[in-house]
Amino acid sequence: MKSSFISSSAIQNAMRLTIRQAQNQMTKATMEATTGVYADIGVSLGGNAARSVDFSREVDRIASIKSSNSLVNARMESSQLGLSKMKDVGDGLVSKLTALQGSHDPGSITVAIQSATSALSTMMDTANTMVNGEYLFSGINTDVQPLTDKTTATSAAIVTQLNTYATGLGKAVSDLTGAEMSTFITTTVEPMFSETAWTDPTTGWSQASSQNMTSRISNSEVIESSTNANSEGMRYFALASVMTSALLGQNLSSDAMSTVSKQAISYTTKATSGLVTQASQLGLSQERVKKSNDALDAQSNIIKNKLVDLQGVDPYEASTLVKTLETQLETAYTIVSKIQQLSLVNYL
Repeated sequence: MKSSFISSSAIQNAMRLTIRQAQNQMTKATMEATTGVYADIGVSLGGNAARSVDFSREVDRIASIKSSNSLVNARMESSQLGLSKMKDVGDGLVSKLTALQGSHDPGSITVAIQSATSALSTMMDTANTMVNGEYLFSGINTDVQPLTDKTTATSAAIVTQLNTYATGLGKAVSDLTGAEMSTFITTTVEPMFSETAWTDPTTGWSQASSQNMTSRISNSEVIESSTNANSEGMRYFALASVMTSALLGQNLSSDAMSTVSKQAISYTTKATSGLVTQASQLGLSQERVKKSNDALDAQSNIIKNKLVDLQGVDPYEASTLVKTLETQLETAYTIVSKIQQLSLVNYL
């Protein structure tokens, strides 16, 4: 009978190789148990790895669109708040002007003028609102403040034109009738707030663009995602406010003053109606963003499910493998430790 001798060094080296392989497998299994996907997509999927990359890229693209939609929606919500505030102020001005029609005493006139001045100030401040470094009501000119207050110059021009108009009729301003005042307002004052005059680079109130911002909210859908200060709503608002403060203090006859009040109410009503129209248009865009996000979520979920089917692993199986490898490693470490403790000295 022959005896075979095995080197303890050879056994130790074999154990070290086993330990190294088990450690690599354990790292891979631990990653798969934690993430739920293959540790090495290329090795595990082979030719299907390209599909996995395409699906992942599509999920990222959808997430990017939704992130952009979130910013778009925030801008529109802020614009809606601004428009609502301006409408409320306009409604308040209508109330003050309506009260003036029943009483032309100096106190009521002063209150109406103060209300008009305050309303215009609020409209200007709101129209010049900036969110995230962009002016909300500048159209595509988001880096330019949309409105500059030209009340002083415009009021002076209205008063000058009024005196000229009265002189041309051979009358004093205080003798103008309601019909004459109505003609003056519609032919002289109202054109001062036309879009052409409003946006005049030298004398106009607005530097906003009449072209609104557009945003892509899905692969095939683009919406208008802002509004601008050149709309009829804001121009009529300024017209009503400036006309009220400029004309009511000119010692007008009761008939002419009633006409100014009626015209101011009419313009303010048109202003609030225009503001509601702007808000409605933004509301439609917001609804389209919501529906687009719902569609994007559904699309993303479908693709994610395909990704799970393609590159997903069984986490329980991966966890079981980790525990098995832990046991193997512990056994290998014990064997190596025992071998290292072997010595001829113990047998001599």
